[in-house]
Amino acid sequence: MRLKSLIFTAVLTTLVGMSYAHSAIQALASRVIYDGHYKATTLALKNHADKAYMVQSWLEPGEAMPQDNKVPFVVTPPLVKIEPQKESILRFMYSGQGLAEDRESQFWINIQEIPPKPEQENVLQLAVRTKIKLFYRPKQLDIELKDAVKQLRWFVQDKTLYVENKSPLYVTIGDLRLGNQNSVVMNLNQDMIAPFSTAAVLKGVPADLSSLHYTYISEYGGNEAMPIVQLR
Repeated sequence: MRLKSLIFTAVLTTLVGMSYAHSAIQALASRVIYDGHYKATTLALKNHADKAYMVQSWLEPGEAMPQDNKVPFVVTPPLVKIEPQKESILRFMYSGQGLAEDRESQFWINIQEIPPKPEQENVLQLAVRTKIKLFYRPKQLDIELKDAVKQLRWFVQDKTLYVENKSPLYVTIGDLRLGNQNSVVMNLNQDMIAPFSTAAVLKGVPADLSSLHYTYISEYGGNEAMPIVQLR
């Protein structure tokens, strides 16, 4: 029996900051900050392809949240057709209950592109899924990210480098340099420090480590350098 058409769809999960070489649909922001003072927030998508694409979008709980939690947001439109070289706007609306009011909550925005039916047979298609962070910031929080970063406390214990986040906001560390080293020891661009939590960053560090340099990811996705941290 001759197979008339073979279409293999591979779902590729990507994070913002990685290559969009195979993605027709691109989000026009690297993260979304949902200010609790407003009823909704938005994210723009653009179709860079020469054909129309369908796009399905939904939210799922972040890494620090129970995965069986219901997501208290409505995404509209959940399914949209975007014409070639055109843009569309996703709108996110919070139900008003279910999230902590003393700290940020983090979710993942899933953007699943659905490619058009191929004109030829036996075509390999890639359906790329992009994931972007959404941070819900309650209106009760009167603090900016640049000030929250200043509340980080770095320390070494049992040759492990830790960072404690004393603020109610998520902080994403970028590059890390130890002591007087000029080269980057670690690139932590996807590692978030949850509010009011402590995370082990690096094992096997010298017990006499006295200073470090680091950057953090700003609300606009930029890499912002911080002053030298003195550990002792």
